[in-house]
Amino acid sequence: MQTYDLFAPTTDAERHALYARMRAEPGLCRIEPFGAYAAARYEDVRTLYKDAQRFSSEALAVTAEPPWLGPNPIAQSLVTKDPPRHTPLRALLSRAFGASGMARLEAQVRQEAETLAEAAVRRREVDFVDALSFALPRNIIGRMLGLEPSTFTEFKRWSVNMGLLSSAVPAQYEGVRATVREMEAYLGDVIAARRRAPGDDMVSDLLRAEVEGRQLTDEEVLSFLFLLLPAGMETTAQLIGHAAILLARHPEHLEHARADKTHIPRFLEEVLRYEPPTQFAFRIALSDVELSGTTVPAGSLVMGLVASANRDESVFEQPERFLPGRDKGTQHLTFGHGIHFCLGAQLARMEARLALEALIPRIRALRLRSPDIQWLPGLTIRGPQSLPVDLVPA
Repeated sequence: MQTYDLFAPTTDAERHALYARMRAEPGLCRIEPFGAYAAARYEDVRTLYKDAQRFSSEALAVTAEPPWLGPNPIAQSLVTKDPPRHTPLRALLSRAFGASGMARLEAQVRQEAETLAEAAVRRREVDFVDALSFALPRNIIGRMLGLEPSTFTEFKRWSVNMGLLSSAVPAQYEGVRATVREMEAYLGDVIAARRRAPGDDMVSDLLRAEVEGRQLTDEEVLSFLFLLLPAGMETTAQLIGHAAILLARHPEHLEHARADKTHIPRFLEEVLRYEPPTQFAFRIALSDVELSGTTVPAGSLVMGLVASANRDESVFEQPERFLPGRDKGTQHLTFGHGIHFCLGAQLARMEARLALEALIPRIRALRLRSPDIQWLPGLTIRGPQSLPVDLVPA
């Protein structure tokens, strides 16, 4: 069985060439630096997501608490739970992210997107991350949770550091440890304040809610917030950031969207397939299992390489080409599959769509100010850490 080093590629071309070699293997591969088995093909990754009887999601609890970090509330969150514990907790959170909740939120997101886009185009030369792609989901999730706007400036650092959990190097350890301590203190104070004086926000809703006849503990609410705060920002931020990069590299799609805004959802689905914000997900084999002819021993970590699955030649025709509106364009695995399908998928799609609907009519060109993009550190989250652009007004 071939072993591959995920840190070896230094360019996008090298990264996708590595994934292609892994897909060509007859079975699973082994991955360094994680010491895990890896599934690179679409059907294998899909199986990892949907088969909770053989592959447990509690792997995230393992990867979220490496020896150098210690206890981490996210290790007790919804995404680390298997049925039956997962089911009532998922039902509880689904209320906030369902269709009715998103419909109520849409006007607020649209107004925020319009405000940010107008300000960005007026300035013309901006860091797109700070001006729009991170600012929009940061402001929305902060308001959903009823957090103090003056603290929003900390969220990006927290989000970046939490994204390093599964691939941090020693020089990054203390930054991650400090972030966990700061988030515990900050969110703990928020929970205590809502216990004393509930408001009209998601934290108060969680504290009032009941699961199987009992209310959530402060520790359970804290674990939800550790998950929701970074996740509520990162997926959308990287989706909008990648969209900006691809609009700059494929300006014909900017023209298509200017002429017909119904092109925007098709464009965004292809962005999600082509450059998924989350590159992989972990599971643990609950028993000795076979996947694609490879026997995986019980207790082994198995990594599903989403970025590779989304370019599987057996599913997507010409997968290396960026083709909005392609056949099977919505069948990517970026938001997962099965019981852990991303709760925030509808919100991420809505925020990205409204961001582009606000931006595109205001510009006639989006130009990268440098061909070299500064990417986020780590392997899990893929997106620009900063993105200097020139927004040419319409």
